[in-house]
Parts: sequence; structure tokens; C-alpha cells
Amino acid sequence: MIRPRCVFRLTTMLPIIVLAVGAAAQEPDFALTHGPYLQQVTETSVMIVWTTNDRAASWVEYGTGENLESFPTYGSVVQTAKSSSHGLVDAYTTLHRVLITGLRPAAQYRYRVFSKQILQFQPYEVTYGASTASGVHRFTTLKLDKDSFSFVVLNDIHQDTVKLDGLLRDIPWGEIDLVFYNGDLIDYYEDDSQLFDGFLDTSVRHFARETPLILVRGNHETRGKNARRLLDFFPTRNGRFYYSFNQGPVHFIVLDSGEDKEDSHPVYAGLAVFDQYRQEQADWLRRDIETAASRTARFRVALFHIPPFGARGHGATHVGETWNELLNEAGVDLVLSGHTHRFSRLSPEPGKNMYPVLINGNDMLTRVDVSEDRLQVLVTQLGGGIVDTFTIMAQSR
Repeated sequence: MIRPRCVFRLTTMLPIIVLAVGAAAQEPDFALTHGPYLQQVTETSVMIVWTTNDRAASWVEYGTGENLESFPTYGSVVQTAKSSSHGLVDAYTTLHRVLITGLRPAAQYRYRVFSKQILQFQPYEVTYGASTASGVHRFTTLKLDKDSFSFVVLNDIHQDTVKLDGLLRDIPWGEIDLVFYNGDLIDYYEDDSQLFDGFLDTSVRHFARETPLILVRGNHETRGKNARRLLDFFPTRNGRFYYSFNQGPVHFIVLDSGEDKEDSHPVYAGLAVFDQYRQEQADWLRRDIETAASRTARFRVALFHIPPFGARGHGATHVGETWNELLNEAGVDLVLSGHTHRFSRLSPEPGKNMYPVLINGNDMLTRVDVSEDRLQVLVTQLGGGIVDTFTIMAQSR
């Protein structure tokens, strides 16, 4: 008598259990999850990056027509860009990076990104699923002979999106050409969500879909098991964290100051060679100084996270010892750094640094307005209070 009742109860419960498991396993709709955001903007090219919640093939459609919002039925010619390597279009990935080339200098373009879900990727048959697209956004290519422009710099956010939102909220974005994140936007890189939740989604919401975001690596971005993947999300022109480029009268030098402790420190577990890396950058900087892009610029502005002076630790000492003489030789007009979390401005000192060093605080925003004859620098506190303002005049060269 007992056994039949047990069988009956188990049998009646089975459909309930199966339904519960089925509901939990339901796949979310295919969607664009993060971005798009701009990387590698030059006079004639731009890279657009975004992610989806499932593997897909992707492309960008763009044009200069004023009616792009009525996409895709507008008057101007629609152009399409896809990413490919060795004859194969990039596909079956959730991270999408499309480089658009052949653009006009100082031209404004409108764009929209598309992704098509790949359900099955067999050797001779690909099965597609749903498609998704972003809204219509715009970007403007750089211009080497631009008379004036503005850029902003912030650093040491350490995944505090409330602070980041406060710093970005009141920026007049129509006046800003470039945004530099000068290191330590995260605590360490263990999971992609730290990039998205820590600063990238907030940046996209405020500006990064239409104003280039330039990530300068700080010492905290070197930490964590995924630190070696950072360039996947923030690709640079040369595949390195150090490079240079020009906008208007400024030659920008971006360097990677590395870690703040000795390479032999136990926390690096024998996996750090930053002294060698900083020397490698010094060798590159020596060559960059001699380029026409550097020699003909009215101003030279260097950005790196750990300052050459004004900070403690082996990293700061080695940065100063390895780079200072070359920065002097280059005729650098301004070094922008962070790392200490406190504001400081170090004036040029005879026999030492021939350039001012601005160390931006972790709750501050530095804005630089560039014209043909001067750099006007303004540092403001979170909430809008003025911390410092000064002017750098163009030097006779």
C-alpha cells in the first residue's frame, strides 16, 4: 500500500521539476551588451568596439549624410566595414572590433554597428540567428593642422562609478576632442565585468560612443590574471601601451610606467620585468624625438601614470632615472600623471626636469585648452571647485 502512493507522488512531481529546469535554461534574447566605443582615431581611420551576449559576425555601416537617423534609407552612400585577417572575416566571437580606414581628415561621420548571431559554425555550413544593431552615433577624425582643441584627463578612479559619473556629468562634450584615462581605472583585472561595471559602461553613456577614449595603463591595470588581455578591449595603433600621435599643434607621447614596486617583489611571483620594459620605452622615445611629427609640433605633451618625480617607490624612481633626460631632450612642455591620489604641480627645476609635472588627484579633472600659442590648463575638483589653473606658452624652437 505504501509503494503505490510513493510512485504516484514522484510521478506527479516530475512535470513540475522538468518545467522549472526548462525555465531556468531559457536563453536571453541576442543583444548588444557593451559599447560601442571609439578607439584608435587618426586622421583617416577609427576603430569601433562593442560586445554581444552571444557569438556573432559583425560590421559597421557609416556615412556622412545628414539624414543617417533614417537609416538605412538616406540620401548619402552607405559604406560597410568588416574586420578580417588573412582573408577570413572575424566571426564567432562576442568581442567585436572593426577598423574603418580611408576616411577624410577632420570630417564628421555617422555610424551604426550591427551583429548577427551565429547559432552553429560548421566547416561547410553556418547557421545564423537573430540580428541586433546600435543607435546612430557620430565621430570626427583628427586634424594635424587644427588651430585649437580641448582634451580632458582623469585617473585613479578604482572602479568608483559614482565618482566617475560626477566627474563626467558636467563636461561640455561638444567642446572636447579627446579623453585620456591616465591609469588605475580598476583595482585589478580578474574579470571583464570589472572593465564594464568599473568604468567603461559609464564612459559609453557619457561620451565614448562619440568622443575617443584613450586608456593609459596604470600599475593596477597590470594586475590580475586577465591583465594580459587589456589590449583586446583597448587596442592601440601599434599593439603596444606606448606610442605617439598628433592632433593640431600637439605631439602626444603616451608611455606605460608599469608597476610601482621592484620586479623581484613577492607579489609579482617572478612574472614582472618592468625595469626592462621601461628601458625599452626609453629606446623608443629616443627614436620618437627625431621624427618629424615630434620636431615640427608646437607642443609636446607626455602622459603616463606614475610621475617621474613627486611619488615614492621603485617604479617612480626608475621612471625618473630612465625617462627624465629624454623628456628634457624632447622639449616636452607638460607631463600629466596620477598615481598618488593627491594633486601636485611640480615646476621646472634647473638640472632636473625642464618641464612642469601635473599630478592629477583621484577626485579631479584636468582640462587642457590648446591653441597655436598656448596650453591653458584647468584642474577642477569633483563638484566643480577650481584646484589650479596655469598657462604654458609655446616655445621658440
